[in-house]
Amino acid sequence: MRARSLLLASALVLTLAACAPAESQASPTPTPVPTESQAPEETAPLELVWTDQIFAKDFTVDDGTVVMSVEYVFPDIENAGEVPAWQKIQDYYAAEGMAYLSDAADLAGYAAGDYEVAQAMGEDFLPYGESMSYRIALQNESMVSIVRSYYSNSVTGAAHPSNFQFSETFDLTTGEKLTLWDCFTDSDAGRTRVLDLLEQKGADAGYARASLESELNDAYFYFSDEGLVIYYQPDTLAPYAAGLLEFTLPYADLQDLLAVSPIPS
Repeated sequence: MRARSLLLASALVLTLAACAPAESQASPTPTPVPTESQAPEETAPLELVWTDQIFAKDFTVDDGTVVMSVEYVFPDIENAGEVPAWQKIQDYYAAEGMAYLSDAADLAGYAAGDYEVAQAMGEDFLPYGESMSYRIALQNESMVSIVRSYYSNSVTGAAHPSNFQFSETFDLTTGEKLTLWDCFTDSDAGRTRVLDLLEQKGADAGYARASLESELNDAYFYFSDEGLVIYYQPDTLAPYAAGLLEFTLPYADLQDLLAVSPIPS
């Protein structure tokens, strides 16, 4: 009996050993592969690209004769839609161009009248004409100064054509057009400084401070590489034959009062 019990016990041990789960073999842990960190791509700053917006038209009378021709070339910005400030500047000049065309249409009526008189009297008729061009006088990251030249032979009976200059200075971050006194931290101090410098510049040419001050227009200025340029239209300070008068005020004489940064780096 004892021997049988031992046999049964041995068989039970073998059976349990056979049923025991085999020891699992752990799968190897993958070794992490280092990856190169990708630096964020740098976005190149937008470049302001100037181009032209042209407003041109020939005005004719019933017989097909051209009595007036105009071509006004104003600044345009090719990628204006990418920056609100640029769009504002583009819109400003688009409105200016349309206003010039509207004025030209009114003037063309006078040209047609002069043509009819010339025809009736058997005289030659010189068609009216107007044109506008521009140049970038100074541009940096924060501002731009634009100078426009206007020509007209549209004054009936005038001894010579008319030539005038206009200009605009814009803040490129806002699109706002600046007046002369906007460019100074203290407008009163800026005005005094400008007149003092104009007096010094004009003395050699015989222009008195009173005249320089009375004819000063805070829209007639622009910035150049050399300094702040103040100009006077023909037939203001001097006879028309003297033409446009410009005075360049060096930055060294203004820098402590300037609210803008026009000085080229």
